[in-house]
Amino acid sequence: MNKNISEINDVEPGPVVELFLEDIQIGQVCEAGPITVTADEIISFATRYDPLPMHISDAGGEATVHDSLIASGVLTIALKQRMIMSVERNVAIIGAAKIEDQNFLKPVRVGDELFMRQECVGKRDSKTRPDRGLAIWEFVLTNQRGENVFSSRDIVMIRRRPD
Repeated sequence: MNKNISEINDVEPGPVVELFLEDIQIGQVCEAGPITVTADEIISFATRYDPLPMHISDAGGEATVHDSLIASGVLTIALKQRMIMSVERNVAIIGAAKIEDQNFLKPVRVGDELFMRQECVGKRDSKTRPDRGLAIWEFVLTNQRGENVFSSRDIVMIRRRPD
């Protein structure tokens, strides 16, 4: 099914770290990738989670304005998360508080090589919980042609350094 892909790239889980809110710097940039998007992955994921015709078969994709099999947006978000975890797995993160301004800018296709850029654009202490705060990250995923395919702004709750 993955015809015409000469090499399949992937990322490995990054180191486990404990970086508190105070360790995160505004302007800090992390990059990861590439990840090769394969037909098998697109179809397998969509068959279970998003079985629209354009995500589960070549013929289904060719019958749409996209003219080919394309990845589900939910798979694109999952690939973003996989690349985030390849940079580092921060055990001080409590969880995502909000993911906003998600933009699916171009279809992700079989054979695309995705790259991630993450930039911290803000942070603040929690207004109600002194043991934590929020970091604001802007994400952009690009393909091998340098085209932006996805962007989002993620607000992540992170523990503060214990006294």
